Amino acid sequence: MQASSEKKKFERKVAPSKAPGRLLKKKLRDLERLLQNKDKLKDLPEEVVQETKNKIEETKRQIAGLGPSASSPAVSAVERKQNKKNEAKAVQKSSNGLKFTELRRAGRKISAYKKQHPKYEESEKESKAVADLELDLLYIKHFPKHEEYISIYPESPLTDSEQIKTQAQIRENIEKALASGEIKKSAGSESGSTSTPSAGEKHPVSNWSDDEDEDEEHEEEENTERSSKKMKTA
Repeated sequence: MQASSEKKKFERKVAPSKAPGRLLKKKLRDLERLLQNKDKLKDLPEEVVQETKNKIEETKRQIAGLGPSASSPAVSAVERKQNKKNEAKAVQKSSNGLKFTELRRAGRKISAYKKQHPKYEESEKESKAVADLELDLLYIKHFPKHEEYISIYPESPLTDSEQIKTQAQIRENIEKALASGEIKKSAGSESGSTSTPSAGEKHPVSNWSDDEDEDEEHEEEENTERSSKKMKTA
C-alpha cells in the first residue's frame, strides 16, 4: 500500500483535455524526425517511408480536429509571443529603407521651401505650408514601429480606405503631441540645415541637406570643364 501511494504521489498528472493534443504532437515530432534523419531514411524501404508520410498527414488532421485546445497554453503563449516579435522585425526591416528615403526627401522639401520663401514666417499661408511639410517629416520619424509603414509620398494616390484613415489618425496624433510638447521638431527642420548624427542613430531625421544636389551640380560643371579642355586639345 505504501509503495502504491508513493507511486501516485510522484505521478505526473495531465489534464484530460490537454493529453490528446500533447501525445499527438509528440507523435508528429517523432515521425518527422524519422524522415529528417537521412542516415536512417536511406535504409528504410520505400513502403515504410510512404507509410510514415501517411501517418504524418493523419496525425496533422487529428491535431487540427482537436482545435486550439490541443496545444499547451504555455507553449502557445511562447509561440505567439515569438511570432509577434518576428512579424514586428520583418515589418520594421521592410519599412526602414522606405522611411529613410522619405526622411531625406521631406528634409529637402523643407529646406528648399524655406530658401524659396525666406520670409515665410511673415505669411500665414507660407507658414502653414512649412508646418505641413514639417508634419510630414515628423509623421515619418514617429510612425508606429509595430505597424507597416504607409508612405507619405506614394507613387500613386492611396485608395485603400483603411490606410487613408490610419494615416490621417497618425498625423493627427503627432500634431497633438507636437502641440502639447510631447514631441519636438528636430533642430534640422527648424533651420533647414544638416546636423551631426547622435551616437547610435542610424537614420537621423535631421540628416538631410541640399548637399547631394550641390554635389551633382558641381560634378556637372567639372564634366563640362573637362569636355571643353579636351575639345581645345583636340
